[in-house]
Amino acid sequence: MVEAYIHIRVETGKGPEVIKQLRALPEVKEVHPVTGPYDIIAKIEVTNTKALTELLVTKMHKIEGIRDTTTSIILD
Repeated sequence: MVEAYIHIRVETGKGPEVIKQLRALPEVKEVHPVTGPYDIIAKIEVTNTKALTELLVTKMHKIEGIRDTTTSIILD
């Protein structure tokens, strides 16, 4: 099992819709709007790093309004 935090920047005004779409993904366990350099943080759980790559490339990066992401894999 791989757990990670995905730090997400979104286009202005797109936050609520992006959050709604992220919450619909089964791999996404938590989604929170935050202050600071990112707009949203999502906690995800996947089976391995290949599944993490697939989630980012084929699902998350295709959500309209997401500008970019930074991934932090949880080590413990």
